[in-house]
Amino acid sequence: MATEGKHGQLCGRQKLIVDFADIGWGDWIISPKSFEAHYCAGSCPFPLTQRLKPSNHATIQSMVHAIGIYTDVPAPCCVPDSLSSITLLYFDENRNVVLKNYPSMTVNSCACR
Repeated sequence: MATEGKHGQLCGRQKLIVDFADIGWGDWIISPKSFEAHYCAGSCPFPLTQRLKPSNHATIQSMVHAIGIYTDVPAPCCVPDSLSSITLLYFDENRNVVLKNYPSMTVNSCACR
């Protein structure tokens, strides 16, 4: 897992705790009341190091961007490369209590892609 990054630094995972009440879901989500979603932020500068876990495509894109052959090609982006699920207990539209696992809800680590 990549270390926690800071704004203005290399690509890394940032802390983000989502409170369901804050996004207007507090009236139907029973548990948990909040969860650690995290997000990815930071730069993917040339040359991309292995710590940034670049794809082969990102490595080539980084080179093209750095050389400036095509001026409209951006640097690779910092994105989640590993996500995990969370289990929610909630009321459905008929007010039935439902326990359901939702995949890809929490960022585990980030990479340049």
